[in-house]
Amino acid sequence: MRTLAGVVGACACAIAMTAGAGALEECMIRGDHAAVSKCLLDAEREAQDALIKAEGDAGKKARDLDLATGRAGAAAALAKSMRAFADYRKAQCDFVRAMYASGSGAEQGMMGCRVDLTRRRARDLAN
Repeated sequence: MRTLAGVVGACACAIAMTAGAGALEECMIRGDHAAVSKCLLDAEREAQDALIKAEGDAGKKARDLDLATGRAGAAAALAKSMRAFADYRKAQCDFVRAMYASGSGAEQGMMGCRVDLTRRRARDLAN
């Protein structure tokens, strides 16, 4: 018979595996809990900086397009997309945290989720 801890652990592993190797997996090799948390904080700061740059670059392109075409729309669509992404990232990473059932890895799982989604968004905007 499965225990609750076993089921929760299996769910957490399934979530991590479906996402592929991500920030949490990258940081796990750092060692203890504190080192992993620091690694994730650093990775989150770097990912957020990259996102800010990508959003700025995309915003400039959108404004330039609006000016060139004489039609408003691209900059407003980007702003809407940025708000929606922030909402999605929070909801998705809250879900990841909840799947750890408040276990000791819940915060790190949530942080890894934020890093992974932020990195992906920055790449998407840069392309």
